[in-house]
Amino acid sequence: MNDTPKISVIVPIYNVEKYIRRCLETIQAQTFTDFEALLIDDDSPDGSAKIAEEFCMKDERFKYFHKENGGLSDARNYGLERARGEYISFIDSDDYIHKDFLKIMYNECVDNDADMSYCRFKYSYFNTGITLAMPFSAKKEVMKKEDALNILIKDNYLHSYAWNKLYKAKLFSENKISYPDMYFEDIATSGRLLYNSNKIAISNKYLYYYAKRFGSIMSTMNAEKLNDYWLSVLIVRNYIQYVGEYEKYKVSVNSFARKAHLLNMYSIVRQHLIHLDFRKMKHNFNINRDIYRYIISEEYEATGGIPELPYKLLQPGWKNKEKKEKKFPQ
Repeated sequence: MNDTPKISVIVPIYNVEKYIRRCLETIQAQTFTDFEALLIDDDSPDGSAKIAEEFCMKDERFKYFHKENGGLSDARNYGLERARGEYISFIDSDDYIHKDFLKIMYNECVDNDADMSYCRFKYSYFNTGITLAMPFSAKKEVMKKEDALNILIKDNYLHSYAWNKLYKAKLFSENKISYPDMYFEDIATSGRLLYNSNKIAISNKYLYYYAKRFGSIMSTMNAEKLNDYWLSVLIVRNYIQYVGEYEKYKVSVNSFARKAHLLNMYSIVRQHLIHLDFRKMKHNFNINRDIYRYIISEEYEATGGIPELPYKLLQPGWKNKEKKEKKFPQ
């Protein structure tokens, strides 16, 4: 077993008994073999752990870790703390990858002296074997971070997902970057990683297959998720301004905020229709507008760490119960 593998593949595991074997088989079948696979069991209540342990018994590159349940971000951070590779890859345990995923992503970084690489991806629908390419995907090129970051922030043809990328491990360790405990944690993190990289090498090959399942974050939006979506936008604005680069990325930040404003308006209407409760709809429209104005305001003052959202959307038909306070890594 190589004590210093080139790549550490981090796989968070929770309630994926139906999918995890396919995921791990595609990792095991990689044509690039100098890797370790860190399987992070986030206290999954189903049979996922047993399948993960089975792979670890048969292949020394696979390592099983069990931890108390803390969510996706906590599992990724747990893996980062234990990774020994020069590069990091995140693979969600219900997804799967092309056999050349690691080889091509690694070669893109090495051949182009890039701190990050990025590949196209396809949606895999409901475990049916049907796949559909993500439209408006990136073309093959090497981009300076300034150009790439403007596109990533606007969420055009570069996206903030954690999983279709390969990262130099030092981007996390040297810049003390980890994933915050929230929905849309990848939006809150990918921009910071790209900002601290030199450039990104983009492959036009479809190497990652993202599982579309019932109950995904976007298909089950509620007030908590809408607030976290806004928070992710605010984190992007805050970080860019905190490092003194807001004017360079201002147009992109404002474009992203407008997109969030429109998407959340649709989601607000949808939530109130689902619950047949319109008492708070005007309030939520006003709050959605106020958050948008706050994020694009010229008077906004950046702060170190994770900023706080000044206003909160309310869940239709939702009794105000005390929620567990989110804890963010420093």
